[in-house]
Amino acid sequence: MPRVSTNPLLPVPSNPPLPLPQVPGPKLEPFTPTAHADIEFLKYLGRDEDKDSYVWKVNINGNGPYALKMFKFNTWEYLGQCYGRWLSKRLAKPQFYADYFDPFNCECRVYGRLKQEQREDLAVRSHGYLLLSSEQAHQVANLMGRSRDDPDDDDPATLYGHNFWDRDEQHRGHPVKAIVKEFVSDGGEGFNKTQVAKLWDDLKEFRKLGILVRDITIHNYIGGKLIDFSRAWTVYHPLFDWTTDSHVTDHLEMEAQDLIDLLYTWARVTDQSGFKLPKGLKEHSMGEDESKDLNPGLYNWRKWEADQEAAQIFVDKTLVEKVDE
Repeated sequence: MPRVSTNPLLPVPSNPPLPLPQVPGPKLEPFTPTAHADIEFLKYLGRDEDKDSYVWKVNINGNGPYALKMFKFNTWEYLGQCYGRWLSKRLAKPQFYADYFDPFNCECRVYGRLKQEQREDLAVRSHGYLLLSSEQAHQVANLMGRSRDDPDDDDPATLYGHNFWDRDEQHRGHPVKAIVKEFVSDGGEGFNKTQVAKLWDDLKEFRKLGILVRDITIHNYIGGKLIDFSRAWTVYHPLFDWTTDSHVTDHLEMEAQDLIDLLYTWARVTDQSGFKLPKGLKEHSMGEDESKDLNPGLYNWRKWEADQEAAQIFVDKTLVEKVDE
């Protein structure tokens, strides 16, 4: 649960909407010119265990169906304590913790990179983001049995984060953000035996594109493709610069081990006799694969920047907190 904050409000998304997040690196475009739309909520697709979001099957502006992933709020302090603690330097602004660690922005950055590299085939496709109206946010809460969710923005009651959207006072006036995705029905299977080798191949491709997924579970796959990137780090990301090489290596090996654990569990549950891991996966999880192209931090993110010099100045001088010497 996000912590209570007494800090000033974080910036409200701009109007007209811009690609998000607004820092150097990949971004996701709005789904409509206004980032708003008429939404018909058809069926809840999520699980009670989902921490970051609510996912619904929807029609949008009369078209569909789509899968709409609507994100809960996180305070920047919570993000800083959970993920920023791995940084060797503090980020200069609260908003930067949201830009790089908030689950919505993590997903935006992945989908932005896949679009840049024309590799949207690696994941269940995203079509852009939407901003829910307050009426739509209340409607979702009511559909899920919550008669009271968040006070209205003009309600004097203080927002403490203990509500349906985890909205804290620093989020007052902020719309709920959502990502529009392709709706895929896989009959309850995350993947099948013909797709097993491809799971490791795809993770290696993500890494070559500067993406460390960091969340490999059966629930994050549909039809053999990843659907969830709410924990992902996409270059440029400060955790590839402002932490130790060993820490990054640990995450790379942990991700490989998570895939191994997932595959062995799947093989046992589905009675896959004679199952073998994809080639090279076990070695990578044990640190025996030194292939440099599997380090996402080596990806050349600057090639996509219209002003490469300004982007580098942001990284070197704007992003991290200045320390008096």
